[in-house]
Amino acid sequence: MFFIIVFVLIIGSQALFSHSFFSSGILAIEILGAFQLLFFAASVFIMMRYFRKRNTKDYRFAFYAMGAMIASGVPALAYLLPGIGFVITKNEWLNTLGWTLSAWLFLSILFGIFYGRWNWKVHKVNLAFAHLPEDQHGVKIVQISDVHVGSFFNNYEKVEKAIEKINNLNPDYVVFTGDLVNNAANEMHGWEPIFSKIKAKKGKFSILGNHDYGDYVKWETEIQKQQNLNELITIHKKIGFTPLLNEAVKLGEGIWILGVENWGKAPFRQSGELHKTLENVPSDAFKLLLSHDPSHFDLQVLDTDVDLTLSGHTHGMQFGIERFGIKLSPVSLRYKKWAGLYQVGEQYLYVNRGFGYLGFPGRVGIYPEITEITLRKK
Repeated sequence: MFFIIVFVLIIGSQALFSHSFFSSGILAIEILGAFQLLFFAASVFIMMRYFRKRNTKDYRFAFYAMGAMIASGVPALAYLLPGIGFVITKNEWLNTLGWTLSAWLFLSILFGIFYGRWNWKVHKVNLAFAHLPEDQHGVKIVQISDVHVGSFFNNYEKVEKAIEKINNLNPDYVVFTGDLVNNAANEMHGWEPIFSKIKAKKGKFSILGNHDYGDYVKWETEIQKQQNLNELITIHKKIGFTPLLNEAVKLGEGIWILGVENWGKAPFRQSGELHKTLENVPSDAFKLLLSHDPSHFDLQVLDTDVDLTLSGHTHGMQFGIERFGIKLSPVSLRYKKWAGLYQVGEQYLYVNRGFGYLGFPGRVGIYPEITEITLRKK
């Protein structure tokens, strides 16, 4: 429903935006308006046509069409309020303001497409816990999430630079919190040697995200769908990660890592079994949980004694502002906890902004993330 509302808003803004072009009385501007409208309409058509082909690992046409739609259509949103004001008051200053905001947003989107999606940022977090075992003081965990490898379109060199950043952090553990692919395991073919280069001194652990189950692909049989999931789990192991499927592993005396299958607020699948995962974990142990969807934290995790939960899923919607103390994104309308660190009582949640991207082939203001988390004894 949220995305339908946004889409309707874009269409309405586009109508007002086109009106501003065609009512200018200047031929060059009217031609530009016709070109913009045609480009927007064509990109919407192509995007919807190719997104219906859900049995492919080649998302280029659909993603690039979405990028074209956003680059041509979203700037109209910046014109909306000044444009309405201009229509009512005929104040040219409002019209100029609307055009200025639209131009700025257009350039920001282009920057996000050509540079932002490859602009990996390392976010460093230090957390202190009273019952962290003494020998775990200073342990360094690097988290990545939401790779969506099918979106990278064989840009191996760019992704390798991000993996170099991970390795330069010299982590004790690397954890991956789900969505390795967009839909199908074969998206990872050719990428295994790249992701096998990720290094950790003590271990690498992973979980599944909602996209990893193949729920958004039309399969001929359920057997094929299960085979796809089995292949993906095998790939996790092949690149050196230990997949945790509602499982807990002891990292040392008094510290455990837990991983649950995807559990998200409806309509997302709820395959995670947190209480089952906790069954054999000592109550006084320090517990680190990997759970893909941050909504799991409020709805179930807070009812347990898990100390730190690491999630992803939201991508920060790949669009927002994180500057000058401002932290805003449209995704906050759906997820209260959508990026960064959150604390409720003695429990912490960290939401990674995502390593890759999905749909829109860019990131505007919310850049891809590598998280370095250092645990300390309080």
